[in-house]
Amino acid sequence: MKAIASSDYLRLMAPWLAALPGCTRTSPFDPSYRFYGTGESAHWPIQSNLNVAAALAVLADAPDLEALRPAMTREAIRTYAIDFLRYALATHKSNGRVAATDGQHWGNHWIAVLGLERAAHGINALEPWLTDDDRAMIRNVHLSEAKFILDEYEPVAGMSHTGRNHPESNIWSGAFLYRTAFDIPDAPDRDAMLEKAARFMIAGICVPSDAQSEVVYGGLKVKDLHAGANFTENYSLDHHGYMNVGYSVICLSNLAMAWYNFRERGQTPPPEFLHHAADLWRILRNFVFPDGRLLRIGGDTRSRYTYCQCYAVPMFIFAADVLGDADAPAFEKRWLAQVRAEMAYSRDGTCFSRRLAPLARMSLFYGLRLESDHILSLSYGAYWRRKFKLPSVVRDAAPAPVAWQDDFHGAACVRTGRTVRSWVRAGGQGTTGLCVPLDRSDMAEWQGNLSGFAEGNLSMAGASRGTVAPFDGGFLYAGESDLVETGQIGEGEGQYPIVRFQTAAAALPDGKTLLVLQRGSMIKDASLNDVYSLNCLVPNDVFNRFRRTLWTPSGTSFLSGARRKDAIDDTGADRLNIDGCLSLFSLTPQATLKIVRQRDQNIRIRRGFPIPGSLYADRFCLTASHEWRRRLAGEVLFDEAYAAAADVDASATAASPGGSFETMSGGLRRAVFTGFDGRTYLLLANFGSMPLAVDHAEATDLATGASGVRTLLEPAAACVLRKQ
Repeated sequence: MKAIASSDYLRLMAPWLAALPGCTRTSPFDPSYRFYGTGESAHWPIQSNLNVAAALAVLADAPDLEALRPAMTREAIRTYAIDFLRYALATHKSNGRVAATDGQHWGNHWIAVLGLERAAHGINALEPWLTDDDRAMIRNVHLSEAKFILDEYEPVAGMSHTGRNHPESNIWSGAFLYRTAFDIPDAPDRDAMLEKAARFMIAGICVPSDAQSEVVYGGLKVKDLHAGANFTENYSLDHHGYMNVGYSVICLSNLAMAWYNFRERGQTPPPEFLHHAADLWRILRNFVFPDGRLLRIGGDTRSRYTYCQCYAVPMFIFAADVLGDADAPAFEKRWLAQVRAEMAYSRDGTCFSRRLAPLARMSLFYGLRLESDHILSLSYGAYWRRKFKLPSVVRDAAPAPVAWQDDFHGAACVRTGRTVRSWVRAGGQGTTGLCVPLDRSDMAEWQGNLSGFAEGNLSMAGASRGTVAPFDGGFLYAGESDLVETGQIGEGEGQYPIVRFQTAAAALPDGKTLLVLQRGSMIKDASLNDVYSLNCLVPNDVFNRFRRTLWTPSGTSFLSGARRKDAIDDTGADRLNIDGCLSLFSLTPQATLKIVRQRDQNIRIRRGFPIPGSLYADRFCLTASHEWRRRLAGEVLFDEAYAAAADVDASATAASPGGSFETMSGGLRRAVFTGFDGRTYLLLANFGSMPLAVDHAEATDLATGASGVRTLLEPAAACVLRKQ
């Protein structure tokens, strides 16, 4: 594959100029100021405006710009960039020359400096064209924000249930203090800036063992600066209340932005700047598909493949150059192919204007912010790959096997060279699983995937408990989660658990299969309108060209993503195969596989929010109901077993012996499945309230290695066995 270069980015950036005039406004208070987006003092509009200013500065600075046949001249592009920068500077509290469109000034807030950090390379590119007045305004902003951080904002760390999980803001606050101290050597409190910057950086990527760390930075031991842990010991991040791969990316991307700013300006960051950066990347690289798309096993509460995914670009460059990962340029190059496909679909030079049109119609504020992240992320590659000698060779390397788990999130992931399977209790939209071929990131979705789903006329939030147990070639998950009604309309109405999902899931040692037992039942009477079991979500959108091939024993058909009407289609089959690489099996007697197709984009930002979705997905289920009705306490919504198998074609699906499912006394559930290694596996789960005796003398417990299993199975526990 051809080496990656600055020109790869510039070719994607130039068409975006055609959309720029339509996204530009002038100040209602002073028409000499113009800006990108909606112009309020809130952090998203300020960041968006700075994002675009930086991206335009990079375009205007490109030596080969004219060869791209841009929609405007170099001088016009640079004028836009300077105007947008001046709007940001003039509306800041320290300058106060004009109010933002909401009549307020921005700044002196925990997130205020993020836009400045992300735009640093663009401001560097504009430096020869800035006036003394511009430089004075930049100095004012930096000194004002540095004083705020010194006086009013402290390094914070802790897992999310404490409300103190702030690794990314610690990093950008520390980086900003360093940049201010380095660029303004006569700044008041410069020494205090450097000291506090070090504390912020150490509180960025920090783990529990840092509390005992004897590592010394600047004469101080890490343990003496330790403010708590933002990451678990194996670098899992609980941000926004779930296992958040995306915000691990944000942490490394902010390190990258500051690193290359220092490098361009001939400055050397102190060693604490890279505290645990290599350790985090060593784990995080396992959560990237070979094509560069993030493998977000804990899900997402943002529009798919936008914000955090965009900022993987600076992370990939940093990982290759600073952290020495020879595979990172391949991630970078292949992600650009995904961007190219989406931009071709948009047809107007933008990235998201077509796929996310419903979102932008509802909130221009949000839609333009996402577009600004896209164009800014491309500018890093365009600028840094022109300015610096960076690793650029794209190699084809066989993905290494991965076996990873995290007890805090009840999470496990196993990867082979051909498949990835995971289960996470604390996902962004509840418990979620994944089973897809490793080379088919377009089939991955985490919105309660492979887990039960129930929804009513009120939003729901989950409370969960569960454990994972790894074994050679797989893992076992057992747990339960409750859905709790929130956002009640009635005055004085309480919040109660109303639905309980009980789950046992096993990634089998055949390298392909995820075997699942699941039961859903009502705890309290409530109104529900959607109930799905299995709930395998397969995106059918721009990234697969809106076409899926479906095989069942009745024949081959096609699912078009271009259609949109609400429908539930019963395949009448106990097995099916999608695109010749992903198979689903019903193990439940008389339960056939259904396809739920929805008119609107059904992969939503967050459950219960009336915000348009960001992807179309076909939903494969056993139980599937759109019937709105009152469900009574004790009612069973579903009680089923199924298997998903990746890297399996239609002929292997047809030839599979499949499996069986039994409900037994006392809440014991038993599934049997013949794996694609020819071995027979048993999954046992206790969905009752009392311990149950299990006796399988002829089997081996995969999680413990014990032969001849005779044990008590506790409630909400499971075991997975292989018959001798």
